[in-house]
Amino acid sequence: MKKLITGIMTFLAVFLFIKPKKVLAPRSQPEVKPGDLLFSPLGQKDSFYIGHVGIVTEDMSVIHSIPKGLKKDDVDHFFGKFKRLSLYRSKSEEAGTRSAAFALHLYESNTKAPYRFFTKLKETDGEQYCTKLVWQAYYYGAGINLKKFPLYARAIHPEFVKDSRHLYKVGSY
Repeated sequence: MKKLITGIMTFLAVFLFIKPKKVLAPRSQPEVKPGDLLFSPLGQKDSFYIGHVGIVTEDMSVIHSIPKGLKKDDVDHFFGKFKRLSLYRSKSEEAGTRSAAFALHLYESNTKAPYRFFTKLKETDGEQYCTKLVWQAYYYGAGINLKKFPLYARAIHPEFVKDSRHLYKVGSY
């Protein structure tokens, strides 16, 4: 009888005090295009900060800046890193393509770029952060100054480059 009571108590303890892991339904992932910007309200473990942004390239990768340098993830992996993402697209397909090409150039020429938030937007050959990377991609790649920031501006939060003159929101995922 003692074994039966112990067994029942163990059974109840396991099912009452241990919560099962939630299984999330797979989220739909949109079709992305070169130059698309993917914004997350929260950084992931490799970015540390509140707010993050990356840019989609021609080969369907996402280039973004993290403390270890510039990083290139495939789109599926990038979507898997964040609980929520907002997708913004250039109103000009050509501008998106040119911006994506410049982002790839930045990545290939400076993969180990140190992560520094308080650096001038104009400097492409050294320190980077996520917003600076996508701003430079549009500025130097397509001639678009998102939100008309001066070249000496520093420490721009990702939310501040959502420029409705040049970008539109595709959706949140």
